[in-house]
Amino acid sequence: MKKRYRTWLLTVLVGLTALWLNNTSLFTDGTGQPILIAHRGLAHEMDPEHEDYRSCISRIHNAGHSFIENTMPSIKAAFDLGAAFVEIDVRQTADGQFAVFHDDVLDCKTEAKGLIADRSMKELKTLDVGYGYFTSDGAHPLRGLGVGLMPTLEEVLDHFPTGSFVINVKDNLGPRTAALAQIVEARENNENRELLIFGDNRTVSALRRIRPSLLAISRQSVRTCVRNYMILGWSGHVPDSCRNTATGMYANYAWGLWGWPHRFVDRMERAGTLVILTHPYQTASIHDLPETPSYAKMIPEGYSGAVITNRIDKIEDWLSGAR
Repeated sequence: MKKRYRTWLLTVLVGLTALWLNNTSLFTDGTGQPILIAHRGLAHEMDPEHEDYRSCISRIHNAGHSFIENTMPSIKAAFDLGAAFVEIDVRQTADGQFAVFHDDVLDCKTEAKGLIADRSMKELKTLDVGYGYFTSDGAHPLRGLGVGLMPTLEEVLDHFPTGSFVINVKDNLGPRTAALAQIVEARENNENRELLIFGDNRTVSALRRIRPSLLAISRQSVRTCVRNYMILGWSGHVPDSCRNTATGMYANYAWGLWGWPHRFVDRMERAGTLVILTHPYQTASIHDLPETPSYAKMIPEGYSGAVITNRIDKIEDWLSGAR
């Protein structure tokens, strides 16, 4: 009986040791640098005046600069500050174009009212996209600075021909999906440029059918990848749902991934997949506000995957201070 117990115990210990050796990052090269994704370019962080972050928000923390999210100057500033990618938001317009703008309504950020989908691009280009922002003391620091600054997706991609972007499609495009695919595919003409499309599952599924070569992900595709990896990743196997794509995890939960950090990132890189670390999860509606140096401390030293940041103007200093 004792011999059986010792054999069983030895088997368990050997198994656990093998599991640890297969997933520890102690023996992997962790000398990389994070790939920075500037969320909305160089912009002001939102200071939600209500709890539903998915709704219209226009109150901001004043960051001490005059750049406005999703505009050409904001995008250029983000690249100049070291962003490898800039995340931009895309909405459909009444005349079939794709405006770079976050909200579905114009009420919060501009002087106009109503849905962006009901306006032509010509109309939208007359608006002040900095009009509605205000701070907790009632000031409007960006009012008057955003007149005519709402670009189209085509304009952004053409103005930055080598720039890499995360294109966040905010609408369910339906029949317009093919038009978006054509715009993006026509501009994937530089080997140094990467264009990643993020959208709802219907839009992403349609994009993959129309243009299988496009890199497109949804929340559901990321969840499927993470779930399947948690089932199989202990063995070092990367499931098909995690191959040739992009995946992500909240910074405060990434520790639970098999092989986190360096072995996990290495496995995904070898599978052709970009790992994206996102802001720590707080609530179902708000998980990225405000961004502070504590976020940088959650990013492992030597991590070589991507990191989404609201503060492209601060993140490198925070990362240096966290080391």
